[in-house]
Amino acid sequence: MLAVLPNDITLVGEKIDYLDYQTIAIAKNITALDAYKIMTSYQPKWLEFLFKIRDFLVRLVGIKPVHGFNKPEPHHHNLETSNTLHFFTIIEQAEDKLTLQVKDSHLDVCLCLRIINNTEKTNMLYLIASVNNHNFWGKLYMIPVSILHPFIVRQLFRNFK
Repeated sequence: MLAVLPNDITLVGEKIDYLDYQTIAIAKNITALDAYKIMTSYQPKWLEFLFKIRDFLVRLVGIKPVHGFNKPEPHHHNLETSNTLHFFTIIEQAEDKLTLQVKDSHLDVCLCLRIINNTEKTNMLYLIASVNNHNFWGKLYMIPVSILHPFIVRQLFRNFK
């Protein structure tokens, strides 16, 4: 069950095994969905390679491949026909908030993009990732992810420039 904090921040639940948040100033006219689309509009080759390694390794324990960010299914990003964005399920969507989730037998992931007023010209985008591990495989999976995730988010934030 998701947990909602002050400022309408959504987390994976009361029990959190991994938590990361990062912020960036963005233009006033960008919605939370726009921010997600901008962030995932380009991924560097090294990130594409990491997703390929991830997809190969997780198949061994029965987890579906995600194929990274730049190869969405044709119906993805069309919210009239799908409730998914890439490998995430859309849980909440508003102009200033987008909550995405992945649930499987090994872990649950919640990604919350929250936009808060900053100045006359900019808003602040908060990207909050929270994870709840269910078993050994979830914990093992999160070892490299917990190290790489902050760096990956900073790289995706570069798509705003």
